[in-house]
Amino acid sequence: MENKKQILLNSLIIFLYAVCTLIFVLHHEIWADEAQAWLVVRDLNILGIIEHVRTEGHPLLWYFVLLPFAKLPLQGAMVMQIINWLVVVVALGIWMFKSPFNFLSKSALLLSSGFLYWYAVIARSYCFIPLFMFLIAILYKKQKEHPFIYALLIILLANTHIIMLGFCTGLAILFLYNNRDKKSLIAASLMLASFACISLYLWGSQNENIIVKSSAPLPFRQNVAFALDRAVLNIYSNVTPFYTLIFYVFTVLGLITTAIKNRQMLFLYVFNIIFQFGLYMYIWGQIPQRIYTLFLVIIFCFWIMFGDLGKQWKTVLNIAILFAFLPSFSGGLTLIKQDLKDNFSDGKRTAEFIKTHIPQDAFIASNYPLNTTSISVYLPQNKGKWKFYYHGYKDYYTYSKWDKDLPPGFAPLPLADYLKNRNDIYVILSLGTFYEDIKPIYTSSGNVFTQQEKFSIYHITRKQIYGK
Repeated sequence: MENKKQILLNSLIIFLYAVCTLIFVLHHEIWADEAQAWLVVRDLNILGIIEHVRTEGHPLLWYFVLLPFAKLPLQGAMVMQIINWLVVVVALGIWMFKSPFNFLSKSALLLSSGFLYWYAVIARSYCFIPLFMFLIAILYKKQKEHPFIYALLIILLANTHIIMLGFCTGLAILFLYNNRDKKSLIAASLMLASFACISLYLWGSQNENIIVKSSAPLPFRQNVAFALDRAVLNIYSNVTPFYTLIFYVFTVLGLITTAIKNRQMLFLYVFNIIFQFGLYMYIWGQIPQRIYTLFLVIIFCFWIMFGDLGKQWKTVLNIAILFAFLPSFSGGLTLIKQDLKDNFSDGKRTAEFIKTHIPQDAFIASNYPLNTTSISVYLPQNKGKWKFYYHGYKDYYTYSKWDKDLPPGFAPLPLADYLKNRNDIYVILSLGTFYEDIKPIYTSSGNVFTQQEKFSIYHITRKQIYGK
């Protein structure tokens, strides 16, 4: 009877979670980082995708998952959002039914801002991280019986995002340490070969990526302090003594528990922290989905150790998970309210204006292509129709080219050059207001979540520039 009641409760909370987050997903406007992946796979062939994605510093899994859907006719990017949402719902179904923690601590994870909003609503490769981590946790103590399935899951996890490469390398090292039979050695070799391929593929990409290349690292001590503050901010949406205390208590508890109860999990945890924060300080900046993986690593370690712990330790870990994740609910609720109330990005509304008011063959120039991908993703895939031109690329574009230099967002556009052989042009500005003497034909509403994706569109004629 108790088991049936637990199944019913788990099913109910997963159902309610799925329905609520689906409503949020269907309302959410895709923004530039989400749009980028869809446009890359929609508008490039396989070789072009492989060549381009390297400059973004990402493994290829997410792009290959999207590829067959993006190539289908009449498919919009909403399918990407549904895939993302479905993967997260499945991952949390595994969490609710298979993880060893109590109902309250398991429910706290669903209600955290990471799963209520960032993973479920924002469609990016991070959706696969909890899915593969939870599957690996289930198989961890059976890894010797199923070495190739275990290896495959770790390889897939490593290919979700570079942030997981340290964790996966740690798992592979532990697998090799614990298993010396022929099958396990082959499986370990496959894992390490896969990690080597990822590293070779991405080697040097930080020197080609305009964002990474332009970021100057702080001195070490300042960098550590900044990374820790950002971690608290990204998990709880605010930095207060209370949230900071929760963050440090949970991370230190993970350190203490693994040190006392399972030295292999201690190795995995410390290895992951060193790798992640090294990336945060010197290569990639933090965003909520990335820093949440630190907490996921902690609960992974707790999961693996849980069956070997006494009742008191189990109670401590359940309470720790509850109090680590539940306080972020308010931040997640705020994000949801804001997303439901305001446009996340004005890309969708701007695209609707363009389709209604601007000719398909018009020359449309932009001043900052990193932002206008959120418009392009809502425009139809028609060659030569409603494509944007950027003088830094010297070409038309739909997706951002990370290996091309960008001038400051306020740099003026070469309007005279554009109008030499044209009677009129359209200009989309995503940063700044340059033409005080020309009234825009379109301006974003003030309620835009992503502030840089507020757009103004100007219709500029040859007469306005040359006076004739």
